[in-house]
Amino acid sequence: MYEELKDKGMGLVAVNGFDSDAVINKYVEEKKFTFQVGMADKKAGGATYDVALKYGVSAYPTNYLVDSSGKVIWRGIGFNEEAIRKALTEAGVK
Repeated sequence: MYEELKDKGMGLVAVNGFDSDAVINKYVEEKKFTFQVGMADKKAGGATYDVALKYGVSAYPTNYLVDSSGKVIWRGIGFNEEAIRKALTEAGVK
């Protein structure tokens, strides 16, 4: 979906807040992702990353659509392509 819509106004940044850098890098390489993947700093002594806590992520994937001003305009848990496409269309990405 990203490859299809990247030239139509859609950007994508994936953030992994639970796995190790090595696991994330291996997965990104295997899947040949062409979008940015961020790895948050691990909380001292903890098993989770602060970015997951800040955004209320309790399950993967949790998807957010953020407009050009940085406002979250949609959130969904799990991958639901139909719902994501609908939200993108409502945001002007066609």
